[in-house]
Amino acid sequence: MRRSLTARLFGTVQLTRLAMAVGAVGDVWFTVLFTRESGMYPYLSVTKMPLWVALALSAVIATGLFTFGASLNDLLDARHDSTFSPEKPIPSGRIRPGTAGIVITTALIIALLAALPFGTWALGFALMVALGILFYNVAGKHVPAVGVVAIGLVSAMHMLIPNYELTFTFPVWLTMTHAMVISLLVHMIGRKRPALSRRSFTSIGVAYLIWSVIILMTGWYQGHEIGWWPLNGWSGIIWPILAVASFIWISRIKIARGEPRQATEKLTRYGAMWQSLYAASWLLAAGMYGAAMLLLGLAVTGFVAMTTMKELGGLAAHPPRYKV
Repeated sequence: MRRSLTARLFGTVQLTRLAMAVGAVGDVWFTVLFTRESGMYPYLSVTKMPLWVALALSAVIATGLFTFGASLNDLLDARHDSTFSPEKPIPSGRIRPGTAGIVITTALIIALLAALPFGTWALGFALMVALGILFYNVAGKHVPAVGVVAIGLVSAMHMLIPNYELTFTFPVWLTMTHAMVISLLVHMIGRKRPALSRRSFTSIGVAYLIWSVIILMTGWYQGHEIGWWPLNGWSGIIWPILAVASFIWISRIKIARGEPRQATEKLTRYGAMWQSLYAASWLLAAGMYGAAMLLLGLAVTGFVAMTTMKELGGLAAHPPRYKV
């Protein structure tokens, strides 16, 4: 009984990928902290509410949308996973499909309710992110050229939920780039089907360039009066560059070890977590050191939680047996 309850508990944790949601929380926390400390957006709701309320609500939004996407993915892939990944929560029987459906619905409703205090536009952006996640899981991921771009746009758009008028869009662009690269590498290393053709690579490259221009130029257009590049010169850019370089170094090590499936799993986990480090690096670049330390603490907490949950989840799925 106790063993079964433990298995179900960690099955839920595996289904929702809660530890990995810290990266998504880091993204929206960057927007909240930058918006409040920059002093450029005194008219927005995110600057008028207490800081702890803004951080709590944005964390609920990010976690809710992340849980919605992760759980929906597992539910829709349950039949496929029963053959190729039978250890996952739904195929293994630790989580019932009906329970997964309740988790999905509840997570989405909670995320949308948490967006309401930030205003109508925030709710609209949260809805667009939810629709993007739904589109990706139902159709986009089956067409690699579409799915890679969809993942990037969803990752970028969710950063704008607390402040859709954000003019410093370089962090948003980096998040989109990071998500697209991870998605592309996972597809290639995991040898997923359908394989990427030359036309697919071309389509992804063109879409990436178009959306990069849109994101950066939107920030530039909106930032004429209140500031497009809030850093003191270009020297601060070294922090995001170091964050990117460290991820490349870590990912090369992780990819080199183990089978393709293990490599893609590690790349996905570390890629999701690294977003909080990117967020901290941009705050360091802007000279917002207190806010940056908060996000660095969040990143460390996330890495510890991710490692712990992975180990405990493995024990729950395959409990040790002792002979007397």
